[in-house]
Amino acid sequence: MRKSPDKESGAALISALLLVALMTTIALAIATDMRFAMRRSANLDVRDQAYWYALGAREFSEVLLARALEEPDDAFKPDAPWLEGPQIFPIENGQLVGQIRDGNNCFNINSLVVRGDNQLLSEDPNQRRRFENLMLALGIPLQDATLVSGQLIDWLDTDGRPVLGGAEDEAYMRAERGYRTGNTLMVEREELLSLAAVTPDIYRVLEPLVCARPVAEGLPLNINTLTLDQAPLLMAYFDGRLSRTDAEGVLIQRPQSGYADMTEFWSDPIMLAVEPDRSVQSVFGLTSNYFEIEINVLYAGMRFELFEIVEWRGGEVLSRVSQRYGSFS
Repeated sequence: MRKSPDKESGAALISALLLVALMTTIALAIATDMRFAMRRSANLDVRDQAYWYALGAREFSEVLLARALEEPDDAFKPDAPWLEGPQIFPIENGQLVGQIRDGNNCFNINSLVVRGDNQLLSEDPNQRRRFENLMLALGIPLQDATLVSGQLIDWLDTDGRPVLGGAEDEAYMRAERGYRTGNTLMVEREELLSLAAVTPDIYRVLEPLVCARPVAEGLPLNINTLTLDQAPLLMAYFDGRLSRTDAEGVLIQRPQSGYADMTEFWSDPIMLAVEPDRSVQSVFGLTSNYFEIEINVLYAGMRFELFEIVEWRGGEVLSRVSQRYGSFS
């Protein structure tokens, strides 16, 4: 039995409408993908441009610092140009902010261990005490300070035996996503958050004054470039004999052009009163080896950050120790 012409034309019309609907859906999907692809491509172009701005600023900062270090006697004065804080440069569709900081004026968390003749890492009691002093000066309770220092030592040292207040592998393997201690030096201070005792609040307090340098030893603090907010670093070496007020007083009374030699610094009445021994005097100086370069680029609504650590060992050469960068929309 043959279908009527009306029924045949109706079926054809429905098929045509279905085909049109399908093609429209496909076209919309393609258009959406193209739109996202174009947006992604535009974002990548913006990111690449911001990246090159950051690299240019990094190179400029390194040259500026290297030139300053050609005259060490002037480079480490409190009023040295490279210590003036963030420098802002306008660029098309945004701005660039660069800053150089003295990378010696921080507490090296890797100094809580010492490398022996056998190349094994073990606890340095003096540096542990100083680290705890720093935490106390920052208002961190003694119990928390003891746990943080102990766990940090166990994270760094080579053996698997917990120190007082410490924690080795078994303490971390019980977590939902178990992990082990590093048993080596930390690369970045953010690794402190791996320690069970370091809460986000404790880390926020420590972050401005601690660092991770690639050596198992303390960094000589540069007394001429220390800032007021870094006074707790000064306090850490005197076992409670130097108050926050006195530490800040020493920095406020510092000669405008800085101390010419360390004898002048130790002759300050406040420093004479705390009677520093030879071991303490050895951790202060008037020069620095590490520097931090921070670049922030705001370009076309995107923020790009670059952070670099460089090392200077005299002469005209700066060595790049580490670098990290990333973009934020």
